[in-house]
Amino acid sequence: MPTLEPAQRVLLSQRVLDQLLSRIRDGSFRPGDRLPGEYELMRQLNVGRSSVREALRGLITLGVLETKPGRGAVVLAQPRAPLAYLQPGAESIARLQKSAVLDLLEVRESLEGQAAFLAAHRATAADIQAIERAAHDVEARIAAGSTYFQTNMEFHLAVARASHNSTLAESLRLLLKEVRGYRERLMREIEGIAKRDLAEHREIVEAIRRRKPAGARSAMVRHIRNFVRLVQAFEPTGPAHSLARPNLRRSRDGRVGPAP
Repeated sequence: MPTLEPAQRVLLSQRVLDQLLSRIRDGSFRPGDRLPGEYELMRQLNVGRSSVREALRGLITLGVLETKPGRGAVVLAQPRAPLAYLQPGAESIARLQKSAVLDLLEVRESLEGQAAFLAAHRATAADIQAIERAAHDVEARIAAGSTYFQTNMEFHLAVARASHNSTLAESLRLLLKEVRGYRERLMREIEGIAKRDLAEHREIVEAIRRRKPAGARSAMVRHIRNFVRLVQAFEPTGPAHSLARPNLRRSRDGRVGPAP
């Protein structure tokens, strides 16, 4: 008797992506056509704004759409990823999220490596205390068995602030927010990630404290690259989450959904 695989739930955003991609494939939307606006797509597809936005971001990542000022989302004449047109579901939201996270991590490696290098040069005694305090907070959260994304982010921001480059610190703050959902999921599903974070944080702190810029950069880059390897190897066992945590609110009819 043949074996069957368990049925998996499909994200609404995945359904939206598949339906829009299908309409582009069959010529309902032609190159140069503008897609309906977000609210019209929400009405036609009976989904929330976050599902529409996530699907549109996925199609932009595939190179099927681009956004133009005053026109919204426009179908491209030649997709940058031609295989996206071949079959429905060929590109899942989860795969696109993973690709986006890896792109962000490439940028983070450059920014954070430089932040650690500058921090080892420029950090004041107060800066080093702030970095140590943030590292201690991460350890305390882990010891308590609590989620530690926020405290982990504060550690990385403390290093960035110690670089005394405000543009670098603000850029990093924006990047860190984008990977929250994915990072939290890995924290839940990958055994040993917390222990690795602690050891790598200690190496970064020590290099900055001892005023070793090259060592601080190396420790930070190694920390980011180890996380890259985890993301590359990670295969979700259930429905994917958004890159950023959704902001939920209750509508007038009592349903809970994403806030606009």
